[in-house]
Amino acid sequence: MPPRKRKTDQHLPRGVYRHGRQYRMRIYDAAGKPGWHKLGPDLDTALAAYARILGKQHLGTLATLITRYRRDELPKKATRTQRTQAQQLDRLARVFGHMRPGDIRQADAIAYLEERAKTAPVSGNREIALLRHVLTKCVHWDVIERNPLLGMQYRNKEKARDRIVSDQEMRQAMKFAPRRVRYAIWIGYLTGLRREDVLGISRFQCKQDGIHVTEGKTGKRVIIEWSPELRRVVKRLKGIAIDARLFPISDSGFDSAWQRLMRQVEEAGGDRWQFKDLRARHAQDFEDFGGDATRQLGHSSRAVTMRHYLRKPRRVVPLKR
Repeated sequence: MPPRKRKTDQHLPRGVYRHGRQYRMRIYDAAGKPGWHKLGPDLDTALAAYARILGKQHLGTLATLITRYRRDELPKKATRTQRTQAQQLDRLARVFGHMRPGDIRQADAIAYLEERAKTAPVSGNREIALLRHVLTKCVHWDVIERNPLLGMQYRNKEKARDRIVSDQEMRQAMKFAPRRVRYAIWIGYLTGLRREDVLGISRFQCKQDGIHVTEGKTGKRVIIEWSPELRRVVKRLKGIAIDARLFPISDSGFDSAWQRLMRQVEEAGGDRWQFKDLRARHAQDFEDFGGDATRQLGHSSRAVTMRHYLRKPRRVVPLKR
């Protein structure tokens, strides 16, 4: 007698059962006699084995696989990336969730990009890039044999950000900002660190030779050497810190504080800017002082630095004849 499905197992394919810690599939031999085939101890392995036995290239909808991606892959990424990509996955699930991963065509992705180009072209590019990675993981999970979006070249045109924050704008923002946000702006400019790395600084990272940071995006270890100004700002932060963290605020809390600050800047007649613009300003000033911004920011290529961080116009010397 076959093992009975539990109520929590109603999502299993027809003929697949859980018996104790093992998933099994009912199969029949050439004479029509039923037997049992072990699929594996966990659901993901069992479903992949079931798909292979049936000779299918896909099993389940993309919505189910996006759920698995959230569980297995998102936790490996930086906190801010997790929050952004969780929203992107929501959008992808609404559009592609009913489809099976092997049925998605490049034409479907292109149609999605063209629709997103009307309101958010850059976001559309990021979302399709994420969908491509979800499908790559489907290959790794043995759900499909090949990523149908592999080699796709089409994308919405993007313009590199060219916002340059002036000294006056930084002074104006720090005038309105709460103390910790003001100090975060100053440290972001002095060090060129990304926002998540600035907000993650603790007392324990502030050592005799500088601030020791492991970059959240790249995992690279960096030592920010002390300067008189940096040491002064950190000393003030330590004076108001209630625990080991210099910035005891969540990422979403900082987002809210930043939006309030930018509204105040606009009300005073200024223009909005983003925290990441401080990293570009740091790179530009470091380059202007004779340094190498590519090495300073830890980029693998000069092209990345030139495209995204060195935003001042290129100076051209006319020919002398």
